[in-house]
Amino acid sequence: MAATVRYFMFPEDELALFRAIARHELTVYPEIVPPGWRAPRADEHVVPALDLEAYYLAAEQLGPVVVHPVKRGPNKGMLEIEEIPSPVLHYERSLRNDAGELVGGRIWAELDVTDDPQLRYKSGRLRAVFNEVETLFRKSFRRSDPKGFWVGPTAARAWKSEGLVLREPGHKGSTFGVWR
Repeated sequence: MAATVRYFMFPEDELALFRAIARHELTVYPEIVPPGWRAPRADEHVVPALDLEAYYLAAEQLGPVVVHPVKRGPNKGMLEIEEIPSPVLHYERSLRNDAGELVGGRIWAELDVTDDPQLRYKSGRLRAVFNEVETLFRKSFRRSDPKGFWVGPTAARAWKSEGLVLREPGHKGSTFGVWR
């Protein structure tokens, strides 16, 4: 089962997250990787260049990022990352929708299973990175009401002062508030 953290973040909150994880020397990959992609380092300097909805944050010092080519469809010839054997965190951004509502994002990682029959678990260092990210959310973000999401400080201020709507992702997602 994947470890998951769900959140609502404004760009300022996202910048703070990337500052916090910069010391782990993670690299950024899009979900569909062009051949020859040179992955930039995940730090505060890469945030302005993020224009897609989701990315992989790879801990390449823990092992190789396993990719395979897409054989059919519109992305034929591009590469897909295999989450199970690769030391990656899947990062879905929290973005505004067409109605101006902030839609939730999530970070998830498969930490327990690998394809290698000799190994039952991924590196404990990847688990430590994920736990540090989760701790950052617990310490700096506020809980949602009803619970289930973390709300970044800037997003919480906008919810309180501007009436920002926090919407769960998906078709007809529920709305959330900020607890206390």
